[in-house]
Amino acid sequence: MSDPVHQDVPEDDDEEAATAADVLEELARLHLRAVALPLPRNPATFGWQAVAGGLAAFAARLLHHVNAADEVAGAYFAEFYRGPLGEGPHPLAVGRWLERAIAQPAGADIELWAADAKEGAEKALAYAASPAEMSELSALLGADVLSVLMTGLDASWKAWEEDGNPYRGCLVPGCTEQINLVEVMDGKGGGEGWMQSTAVGYACPPHSLKLWKGDHRHVPVWRHKPADPTRSELTCSCGWASGTVAFRGHGTTLYQAHVLLFAGERV
Repeated sequence: MSDPVHQDVPEDDDEEAATAADVLEELARLHLRAVALPLPRNPATFGWQAVAGGLAAFAARLLHHVNAADEVAGAYFAEFYRGPLGEGPHPLAVGRWLERAIAQPAGADIELWAADAKEGAEKALAYAASPAEMSELSALLGADVLSVLMTGLDASWKAWEEDGNPYRGCLVPGCTEQINLVEVMDGKGGGEGWMQSTAVGYACPPHSLKLWKGDHRHVPVWRHKPADPTRSELTCSCGWASGTVAFRGHGTTLYQAHVLLFAGERV
């Protein structure tokens, strides 16, 4: 019976072949990058970054022990990790292995798993592109999650308060309302009614209600230009568009001028 672990092991004279030591370094760096500050503000992005950091740590521990017990197997998994083009394992090959080794023995239909994954990806994309309730952060992440990560990296909320500005203002020009991100993320309140958009920033309760919750919503989303990925356009769910801009700040300013008409303000 063939041993799937020891198949397709790189030849010794292949200078381009990945080594277990190379991949262990990559995994260690990936884990550190996943937990390095600043952490993503969007809850969906934060969640996936946390998963990536955990998987990198898990894979590093496994590869370290496998390589110590069997260097041939270690080389195999290192090459598998790099993939045929040096960009990671081939998704189709991994999918076939998952079906044969995991889904079928479990009596599951991998097509249903794939459909569930696609549905989840679509929901995550829609969630990340839409303004999110600031009060959801502590409930979703847990009151102490970010504090634990920062403490583990010899940082603290106090350092952020002393060396950085924890306050963010409402995006509507002329509005003086502010939110304290440290208090919100620590679960101390203060974020009720506030919303955050990864496209343009933060909106206070009255303005988030008028712009992003009302019957006539003005939800902003960035669209990249296929012909020139360095240029983008900020669009609104009402049909408004900024036109092609080279800088996000330019598009955001145009959006701010657009929302003044609907936020009960005057220029």
